[in-house]
Amino acid sequence: MARNAQSVADQIVAIRDRWHTKNHPFFKTMSEGKLPLKALAKFQALHYQYVARAAPSFGVFYSRAYQHEDVRKMIAENVAEEEGLKAIDRPGHEAHDHNDLIFRFCRAAGMSDDEVRNVKITPAWWARMLYYAHVTTTEPVGVTLAMQTTQEGQMPGLMIDVVLPAFEKHYGFKRNAPEIEFFTEHAEADMEHSSKQMQLCVKYLDTPELEARALAVAQQMVELRWASISDVYRSEVLRERDLLPAGVA
Repeated sequence: MARNAQSVADQIVAIRDRWHTKNHPFFKTMSEGKLPLKALAKFQALHYQYVARAAPSFGVFYSRAYQHEDVRKMIAENVAEEEGLKAIDRPGHEAHDHNDLIFRFCRAAGMSDDEVRNVKITPAWWARMLYYAHVTTTEPVGVTLAMQTTQEGQMPGLMIDVVLPAFEKHYGFKRNAPEIEFFTEHAEADMEHSSKQMQLCVKYLDTPELEARALAVAQQMVELRWASISDVYRSEVLRERDLLPAGVA
């Protein structure tokens, strides 16, 4: 185990919570029932694009971490759940392809499959997905796991504290509605994923240098996650126009 493992874990959680996107104005607007569902569909479409570019790096991470059986199996399990090959290990859960769940919600919110596939990726979303892929393919195992737990670790709080209550209170979706199954699924799946990532990251952060690097990378990633949601908030809620060169529509 890493020296002062609990201290390292606490610092990673503190970074995550300081930039927790459940506190972002985008989701605050949703909690008040003022966010158009089409705006959330736009967010989900961008998440689909993010996964399409970030998730393949799991294969590289798997090969890099292959000698660590616990990490290797955690990655395989995570991917199997994302692909709908394995259900969450809890009573009553069925396996679901998470991309299918994204499309299901977007259709219900008025966004076609073609719109999801062709949504324009904004600069902050590009930065977020490329940085994620860069970290998983180049950074030490413990550093990568620290970054991952700050991302998946935000999903349970975001879903349970903000999104699911807002769906029921303001948007007419009961918690068992199939249209919002992406959100109910991640409320539970990512609780398990982020917990395992945290346990393993402190195991493999076994030098002060690795600990420091993990904190720096985690900080960068939470800021990019926040910025990506700010892009959607500015365009879909504040209705701000991009500052473009003269002659560019």
